[in-house]
Amino acid sequence: MINHLIYGGIETKTFAFSILDNVKKLFTGKVGVDQMMGPVGISEVVAKTNGFQEFIYMLALISLSLGVTNLLPIPALDGGKILILIIEAIRRKPLNEQTEIKIQLIGFSILIALSIYVTYNDFLRIF
Repeated sequence: MINHLIYGGIETKTFAFSILDNVKKLFTGKVGVDQMMGPVGISEVVAKTNGFQEFIYMLALISLSLGVTNLLPIPALDGGKILILIIEAIRRKPLNEQTEIKIQLIGFSILIALSIYVTYNDFLRIF
């Protein structure tokens, strides 16, 4: 039992750092946006799992991916909010509410556009 917990912790750490490395490659151009997978592509992969253990493993990977991605310092994500709070702490005064709203809207718009693009690529890969 303890060995399984240790193995799970090691695998989680390895995969989390792999996600961060891939995000870095995405921003440096070593990995293209067309290689990303959205909900349609993820459901295709999950549908191809063999057995309960592999299915649970895929769910764990998806959950970890979402958690790490949500902490990225991109406006409209939790990491973006944390970044704004850090900026406010350094400045020792809050950002103008309208400025913060504009930053969040720009980030949200970029995320929606990226989601549409990734989902479109998922459909092209499948069909």
